[in-house]
Amino acid sequence: MIKLSPERGSLTGTAAWDHWFIGAYSSGFEDLNRTHQQVFTGVFVSVLCFGKKKTMGGIDDLMAGSNDRWAAAMRRAQGVEDNGLGQAVKTYYTRYFPAGLFILVAAGTMGGILAFRATLAEWASFLVFGFLLAALGIVIGGLVYNAKKVVPAAKLGKIDVLLSLESEGKKQVRRQIAGKAPIDPEHLSVTRAAAVQLRKGLATQMLLQPMFPLVFIPQAINYALRGDSVFAWLMAITTGVVAIGVGFLARDFQRAGRFLRRTAELTAPGNAPP
Repeated sequence: MIKLSPERGSLTGTAAWDHWFIGAYSSGFEDLNRTHQQVFTGVFVSVLCFGKKKTMGGIDDLMAGSNDRWAAAMRRAQGVEDNGLGQAVKTYYTRYFPAGLFILVAAGTMGGILAFRATLAEWASFLVFGFLLAALGIVIGGLVYNAKKVVPAAKLGKIDVLLSLESEGKKQVRRQIAGKAPIDPEHLSVTRAAAVQLRKGLATQMLLQPMFPLVFIPQAINYALRGDSVFAWLMAITTGVVAIGVGFLARDFQRAGRFLRRTAELTAPGNAPP
């Protein structure tokens, strides 16, 4: 039974002890809960500040790394220039290639006729020798012309200017050269140097790629003469595919040349390739 003390108006006995214990426990729990909240808040703020600092530091490191890569590319781009690649390739395809092709095909065909003691009426059967000789001549002549005319027509540097860039940076440079992205004036020297190096590689390929159609053409003719239309058409299609590939090389070569001419006025006058 709970009795009220008349002196102090307080609870006595067991009820007073229980009341005091419950009040003390509640007060202590509130203090403990408040302490936990303060500790949690402090830890959360510390983690948030640390994460923000780390994130900002990561962004700074990423930007610094990107700037260093572009700086290395700009150093490699110094001195790289096109001194007449377009004219060298044009001269090859308008003079040396058609003349050499005609002479070698005729010589190889005539040589086959004489070697097998055939008549001139059978010349179609010996075209295979003419085209094979022409293919061999294209390889040798292309390599010689590349060394004598194409290589001196460009200053390439010792290392690929895009070597230090990441894949995204290389992609953007190639898109600018192809005319599919706006020109970046800040890194124009790198893009122009990359265009020169790309153009030189394409020029060399354009000198040697005609060898492949010259290998497949005589096979198509040979199969056609034998009456094997399936393989004849197969060789003809292969020849067409290779010819289309050469066309794509020429397209990219011209794109790089147009880019260099278009951006020459943004650098120094007189830098447009011939």
